[in-house]
Amino acid sequence: MSIAMSIGIRHRDCWHYRLSKALAATIIVKYTYRLPNDQLYGYQTIVSARIGELESFLTSIPQVKKFAILSRSADRAEVITWAEQSSIIDSIIKKNCVFIGPTIVKDGVENWHIVAPTREELQDAVAALERCAEIAYIRSAEVVEPDVGLTERQMSALKAAVEMGYFETPRRSSIKDVAKRLKVSPSTAVEHLRKAEKKVLESYARP
Repeated sequence: MSIAMSIGIRHRDCWHYRLSKALAATIIVKYTYRLPNDQLYGYQTIVSARIGELESFLTSIPQVKKFAILSRSADRAEVITWAEQSSIIDSIIKKNCVFIGPTIVKDGVENWHIVAPTREELQDAVAALERCAEIAYIRSAEVVEPDVGLTERQMSALKAAVEMGYFETPRRSSIKDVAKRLKVSPSTAVEHLRKAEKKVLESYARP
C-alpha cells in the first residue's frame, strides 16, 4: 500500500510564489519536466484579473529564462515556461516520493499531493521540504486503498507507476513499461492511471 498526503508550502524563492502574490493569481501547474540542462519546463494555467500584466511580469523574473503564452483571455492564460530548477521537486523525488498533479498555487501557497511507498519516506520528504520552505498546512496522511474509490486494477496501476518512477521528473519508466508489468496494453494502463489519479485527488477535496 502507498501513503498519500496533501501539503501546502510557501516557497518564497520560487517565481510561482511571487507571481501569485503580485498579480493575485491562481496558478494551476499541469506538468513539469526537468530538462538535460537542469531547467524546468512547465505548462501552467494562470488565472488573474490582472492577466494583462502577465507578460511584463514574467519578463522581469530572472528565474524565468524563456516563456510562451499559448492563449490568453481577459482573466486566464495558458503558459509554457523554461525556468531555473526549484529545490522542491528534488526534495520530494530524492526521498522516493512522487507528486500527483496538478499543483495549485494560490495566495503564495503551493498545494502539493504526495504519494510515498512508506510512511517513513513520506516523513523524510516533509522534513526535506521544511528545510527549504515554510509549511502552511499538512492534511492527515491517508493510506491509498480501494476504500477511497480505487478499483483493484486502478490501485495496481498506481502502485506500479509509483514503484517504477513513472511520475518522477525525469521519468524512470514509460507507460509501456508500466503496461508490461501490468500485462495490459499501454492505452489500458493510461486509462487506469488517469482514473486512479482523479479519484485520489477528489479524495483530498472532500471536507
